[in-house]
Amino acid sequence: MAFYSGFFNSKGLDRTYTAEDFTSYLSSIICNGILDTYGQNFKLTAASSGLKVNLGTGKAWIDGHYFINDARYSIDLTSYQDESLPRYVAIAILLDVGESVRSVSLEITPGTPAENPSLPSLPSDENKTRLLMYAVRLNPGATELTERDWYDYREDKNVCGYCKCILGKCKVTELMTQMAQLIAEVQENNETIAELTNKVEQLEAEVEDIGDIVEAGQCGDNIFYALYSNGKLLLKGTGDMYDYTGSLDTPPNSSPFYNNQNITRIVVSDGITSIGDHAFKYCNALETAALPTTLTKIGDMAFFPDPDESAVPTTAKGLRELIIPDSVTTIEYGVFINTRLTSVVVPRTVTSIGTRVFETCIFLTTVRYGAPILNEFMFTRCTRLENVTLARTVTEIKSHCFNYCDALTQITYEGSLEDWAAVIKRANWDGNSGSIGPDGLDKVICLDGYMEYDRENHEWKVGEE
Repeated sequence: MAFYSGFFNSKGLDRTYTAEDFTSYLSSIICNGILDTYGQNFKLTAASSGLKVNLGTGKAWIDGHYFINDARYSIDLTSYQDESLPRYVAIAILLDVGESVRSVSLEITPGTPAENPSLPSLPSDENKTRLLMYAVRLNPGATELTERDWYDYREDKNVCGYCKCILGKCKVTELMTQMAQLIAEVQENNETIAELTNKVEQLEAEVEDIGDIVEAGQCGDNIFYALYSNGKLLLKGTGDMYDYTGSLDTPPNSSPFYNNQNITRIVVSDGITSIGDHAFKYCNALETAALPTTLTKIGDMAFFPDPDESAVPTTAKGLRELIIPDSVTTIEYGVFINTRLTSVVVPRTVTSIGTRVFETCIFLTTVRYGAPILNEFMFTRCTRLENVTLARTVTEIKSHCFNYCDALTQITYEGSLEDWAAVIKRANWDGNSGSIGPDGLDKVICLDGYMEYDRENHEWKVGEE
């Protein structure tokens, strides 16, 4: 017979199916291995005395059949101990589909005693399939066993492995692992690119050091600056910049760059570790800033331009382009509010981030965010924002992060639906109660499915394929 089909309701017993029909179907969507969401995953522990081990609870899938241990099971290996030579004993799950057996059971296979014993070689039979979980070494004269006496094969996909997703054959778990590796490689490359970019910027600025300096001074205990007539500002030295107040009304603590409309480009040299509070406030003509890989902190409102005070802002000023180095661990309050940034990458190294960091960046369209926390009002009124990718490293999204982001209808999350469920989400994190327009964020795309916002019931639900 060349063609098969199924499954259909039976009428007058004109359709019949066997258990093997179902196991054949299940084996096409569920990979072999231990199910990591059930019990103790067959964890092996030593008994209190003697050559006994205890096998913990667990469930495994093997060629569409399942095997369950729902209580601790004691295995006595005393009879396998050789008097003079050590040997290994294999503990495996055995599927036997032979007509006389048709079952899944636990199999104990002893290896050959030898001075340097080899791990047991499991037989290969036409009707049998095995998942090797452990190889226990039995030494002559031993009276008890410890965890040092066995090899754990449960994570070895060649002989056992874990069935970490119900659609194991689609290799979602493997794809997620590959995705994490690619993300790490991209992050490493980005760090290299950022370092090279800053060095090029620094060299270009230093080439122009030969003259045309219109202003020079000090902005840190060991940091000095020079401003050139073409609008380039070079900072050189080591350590932290000074922190400043946000106004000229409180000298001598106002920044030397406050409200300077001649600065168009900033180059911060290697060795400098922080950008001070309010350092470049109201530098409305600023276009780009090159930051070093030694930088760890960007202070309060450091790049904040003169704001558009209207209720619904239509203009933005200041910084257009910036790469945040992977060395940065702290970004404080309102650093980039109302700037002209169009895209931004927040690295996962940022462990402390303030509120309103990118609020009212009305030209911002693309964000990749890797820091653990999205703080309150992070992207409020970023009206052109439409591409947001959240890394799996995100653990919490605080209130009002995406309020009035009217172009944002979906975000991409680089984790599973289960991972997304574990992310803490505070009140109105998605902005659905604060959107100006009739629509707002209504989909979160994960690696193995998506979440969809039910506007009628005002709740997020797993989407149906």
